[in-house]
Amino acid sequence: MDRIKIPNAYIAIAASIILTTAEAFSTPLTFLAHRQAKPSFKLYSIDNDELIQFNIDTDSETSFSYAPSLPESQYTQVLTSKSLEPIATKLRSFYDDHFQDPRQPDSGRFCWDPWFVNVGDGKQLQTSQEEEEEEEISGVVDGEKLATDKQCQYSLKRIQSNNFFSEDDFSDLVEDLTQLGRSIGLTAITPPWISLYTNGDMQNLHTDAPQGPCAFVLSLCRDGEFDGGETMLLRSEVLELWKGFDGSKGLETGGIMRYIPPTPLGRCIAFDPRVPHGVNKVIGTQDPRRGRVVVHGWFNEPEVCWFGPWTESEVGEMNAMLDESLQPLVETIGGGEIGRVCGYLACRIEVDQDGFPDDVMAVCDTLQADWEDFRGVIGYDEADRPVLEDAVSDIKLTIYESLKNLNFGEGEDGRSVVIPFAFE
Repeated sequence: MDRIKIPNAYIAIAASIILTTAEAFSTPLTFLAHRQAKPSFKLYSIDNDELIQFNIDTDSETSFSYAPSLPESQYTQVLTSKSLEPIATKLRSFYDDHFQDPRQPDSGRFCWDPWFVNVGDGKQLQTSQEEEEEEEISGVVDGEKLATDKQCQYSLKRIQSNNFFSEDDFSDLVEDLTQLGRSIGLTAITPPWISLYTNGDMQNLHTDAPQGPCAFVLSLCRDGEFDGGETMLLRSEVLELWKGFDGSKGLETGGIMRYIPPTPLGRCIAFDPRVPHGVNKVIGTQDPRRGRVVVHGWFNEPEVCWFGPWTESEVGEMNAMLDESLQPLVETIGGGEIGRVCGYLACRIEVDQDGFPDDVMAVCDTLQADWEDFRGVIGYDEADRPVLEDAVSDIKLTIYESLKNLNFGEGEDGRSVVIPFAFE
């Protein structure tokens, strides 16, 4: 059964509904959410502490570019935004000053971690007899495991951003990143790293889903200073290779991997971290002033986020309304009538002056069906043709029907709310 989270509202496990509040969600010490960059569950983005407490944000311009109507939304691996170009330009300037004179001693340059990891590093060594037995059981080719263990997994230079940038610049970075994350209902980030890739550096394919629903990469790279360095993601079609497999067609690299360019400076991408991804090998420079420089981490802590001219009392009333109105939705989704899905869905509702939804849009959508729970034929149409279950579409349509009928009360124009759904 699904475990669905509508933060600040419900946790639903199967048919059991447990009402919860923000206090029930403890924030790990690795999450950053406000200007002082201390562990926090709330985003510190505006001056009014009461508005912060109620998760109200007056800025709705910082966002990703994805916003189709919910029923038309499809699984989207990568989101892009240019909203962080100003802070990226500022951080790049700081970085350039740091490395300006390579002959000038600077203890700050000694703090970078030259991170190099092979696949087999840190793993418990097996005896040759155990390896032989494992190969016989799994069908592994003789010597394959040793060859795999010798492959480079990570090669780069890195440092925690708070140990590199000035306190003010780091605070602005956290502020802007959390602001962007809130546009998709994610109110905190893990402590961001800044990584430098020079000639030969790369990241091999890996996944890191436990860190949060979306990973992010903010480019501090300049055009034309190196080759390679693209963010690589395995294409969705390859992840579902045997679904409707067509043996008459071959695949080459472009049909297997996606390559997201490391430039332009200031572009921020967010992507599904469950998908195997990596960084293509950088070619062409050993100079840190001309390498691939990025800030990266994960968005996390889903929570209902309010945008526009809401008041504290309005949001208090609306939270209570959502508690009541969305409970039947959670019961329906969690009751097992629809096949299991997994992933993250954030829905943005634009509210008119009368309080009714103008539109219900998906601003982040990584939902995928669990094929182990595929129900197959679930009925027949009027022509007696079999109807196959489409759990993802059924989930979205069910959510859409619930959200479009909400009423948020009369108020000013320009109000909106993002409601996140995490399916685990």
